Amino acid sequence: MKNLFRNILIASVVLSLNAAPIAMYAMPEPVPAGQTDKQKAAAKKKKEQEKAKAQKAKEKEKAQREKQKAADAKKREAEKKKAAAAKENEKKQAERDKAAAERAKVAEKRAEEQAKKEADAKAKEEKAIRDYEKYQESLENPKTEVVSFFNIGLRAGYSALMDKQGDQWAAISSGKQLGNDYAYRSLTGGGGAGLDLTYSLEYGHFRFETGLDARFLNSTSSYGFQATRIDTKYGAQYNYLFDKLVEQRNMLGIGIPVMFGAQFSRYYFLVGAKAHYNLPLGYSQKGQYDITVDDPAFFDPYGMGIWDLNGQTKQPMKFAIPDVSAAIELGLDLDEWLQKQPDPKAKKAKVKPGQRLPFGQEHIHYRVALFAEYSVLNNNATPKADPVEFDADKVEVVKSNTLLALNGNTALNNLFVGAKFAIQFEVPGKQARPVPPPPAYAIYSVVDAETNQPLEKALIETHATESGKIAMREKQITPKGLRQKHALGNFTVDVKAENYYPATQTFDIEKVGTTEYVTIAMRHRPVLRVRVTNKETGLVVPATVRINKSGVAEPAYSLATDSVSGTTRQMLEEGPNYRLFIAQMGYDTVDIAIANIGDSLNIELVPVKKGEVFIVKNLFFATNKTRILKTSEEALNDLYMYLARNPQVRIKIIGHTDNVGKDAANQKLSEGRANAVRDDLIERGIAADRIEAEGRGESQPIDTNDTEEGRQNNRRVEIEIL
Repeated sequence: MKNLFRNILIASVVLSLNAAPIAMYAMPEPVPAGQTDKQKAAAKKKKEQEKAKAQKAKEKEKAQREKQKAADAKKREAEKKKAAAAKENEKKQAERDKAAAERAKVAEKRAEEQAKKEADAKAKEEKAIRDYEKYQESLENPKTEVVSFFNIGLRAGYSALMDKQGDQWAAISSGKQLGNDYAYRSLTGGGGAGLDLTYSLEYGHFRFETGLDARFLNSTSSYGFQATRIDTKYGAQYNYLFDKLVEQRNMLGIGIPVMFGAQFSRYYFLVGAKAHYNLPLGYSQKGQYDITVDDPAFFDPYGMGIWDLNGQTKQPMKFAIPDVSAAIELGLDLDEWLQKQPDPKAKKAKVKPGQRLPFGQEHIHYRVALFAEYSVLNNNATPKADPVEFDADKVEVVKSNTLLALNGNTALNNLFVGAKFAIQFEVPGKQARPVPPPPAYAIYSVVDAETNQPLEKALIETHATESGKIAMREKQITPKGLRQKHALGNFTVDVKAENYYPATQTFDIEKVGTTEYVTIAMRHRPVLRVRVTNKETGLVVPATVRINKSGVAEPAYSLATDSVSGTTRQMLEEGPNYRLFIAQMGYDTVDIAIANIGDSLNIELVPVKKGEVFIVKNLFFATNKTRILKTSEEALNDLYMYLARNPQVRIKIIGHTDNVGKDAANQKLSEGRANAVRDDLIERGIAADRIEAEGRGESQPIDTNDTEEGRQNNRRVEIEIL
């Protein structure tokens, strides 16, 4: 209730305050009594003015409100745009941050990849070094390896089939005994030959050999014995005396040898056994025998003469299997004499005793040896039989058998001794793969000696210090440097770069697989810089700058300034003193000393003023002629360029002579020479109205005419600025 009363009171006050002005304007102002029409009109006009003023104030207030409203709207729009721009900036910044993060991530990944690549490369180089060192160590301390050979051997020598007859001779068909008192035997032997196809191996000094062994043995034995036969029909006794019955036997054996031994230096030996399968190749007999007869019908024995043994052999030979022989071989390695040398011209490369060259250089080897083989097991298996057989009706021997069949168990030992020549074909084993030496590198960098910063461009060349042989031909090096593969040794590197003194440096590469960092610091060569301008205008002046050594007339350097920048530069030789000279047409001559060959000189040429006169240097004419010599081209071109660059300038060309000759002739000559110069400039493109010509003969000398030098100075052409 209290709040309601308060609200009604406030509303009443507000209505009363607002209603008062309205009522004032709505109610007509009372007209004072006694007012005239003029006063009424004035009051009415005043009232209208006040009303118009109020209306104007109201409109102004309205305009201000609208203006404020527009300003507020504009402000809100600006704030809205600003917020949008800020939001857009935040978005763009977020995108930039994201892109920067991605770039950083990519850069980090690339850095990691580069680091991994460099680490892998370094690990690879270190592994190559280790492999090479290991290979070199294996060459210095080679391991013992098994070396295999296939051999072809030829043998020849003495052979014998040594039968061992028992003390008791076998009985013959008569039942009687052979006469032991006369029996004997002797061994002559024969020749043998053999062919070996074997495999052998070497391991250090140890030797082993096996394979196939074929041998042919021939042997001759002589026998003597006595035999008796009884004729059962007549009772007569026949006595046979066999003297030197010769039996020759042949045998072929094929076997397998198993030999062990060793080699020291060029000498070797093999011992072992050979098991043979022997094939009998037959036998033959020859000889004579005497026959005597004890006949009961006769008082004394009588003889029947000497008979040849021509009976047919009956019992063949037969051998037991196997025949085992003990064998020994003592030999000599012939490689040091027969094997091809690695380099016949190099005596030090000769094969040492017992040395084997690796397969691929020389794989055929040669040997010679003495050998002996002796059967330790009886290999005779011939069935038992009588040495000779008879028919009852015949006196002579009709059949004969090998003496090996006499007892049936006659022991037989084979002997074969002689010489052997063998050719060995080496079998390539697992060869150690050569490991090439890992390359060594030199990484070159060229820097400024003062700033230690890499040079943008330089030329670099390397040669072996001792021999002078080029190790790296001239290459251009950039600020990133240059990586070059190198052999081992001492090297000298020469570097050239523009505006730098040439540099030379030596370095060593002592170990394979290493990287040598070679940094060459180059000392900057001082450069004289000259800029030529017009002192009055400040514009550049293309000019010829001559630099002379002190005491030398001919210029050491002749430089032309750039027409755009007005500059020129030159590296001067250290030591001499220099002077700079500029004689530019239309300007005062400059002749100054150069204090420092690394200075930057700004030469301001002073233009020749109107009325001033200067001499044209290096302008030459034919003797007593008006013809201009070709050696004057530079002077004429300088004069032309001066007039072309200064189109407002007019000149007068004045010719002078010495006093040699007549005055009139000298006057005419001076006029002709002045006009010759004028004509040349007109031909080059200078307007004729800008050039005057005048000859003054010998009237104005600048030096004495008593000397040649003075007369030469008087013969001149001058230019006067008009």
